[in-house]
Amino acid sequence: MSAEAAFQSGLLEHLRSDPGVTAQLEARIFDQPRSGVRYPFLYLGRAESEAADACEARLIDLRQTLLIRGRRDDSETIKKALGAIREALDASPLTLEAPYTAIHPRLVYADLFSTSDSRIVQGLARVRTLIQIQGDTP
Repeated sequence: MSAEAAFQSGLLEHLRSDPGVTAQLEARIFDQPRSGVRYPFLYLGRAESEAADACEARLIDLRQTLLIRGRRDDSETIKKALGAIREALDASPLTLEAPYTAIHPRLVYADLFSTSDSRIVQGLARVRTLIQIQGDTP
């Protein structure tokens, strides 16, 4: 499994197990957008990664976008979900599949905006972390 796939899997599991996030989104946390799902729901967006090696440690700087789609009436719920994502990342460590470790994952950007469909709003959260391959030291 790649570092990116391990991070996405670990992040989704972390959010699904966090009571603050699930209080807002229930079980509607997915890897890809779904049709026929009740609003609001969260899914993975764009991921960017690049090598960030330092002092003989193999590190990857990863930025993952999370998207939350909802109806205009869901704006407050989406704002609360964005805050809950921040708290979930701050409150407990994010566990990844071996041999990867997430170093200081954090929410670095959050926004709520209208879409071209005036009935739909979208929340955006950008998570950033360093991923270390276990056995190396940062």
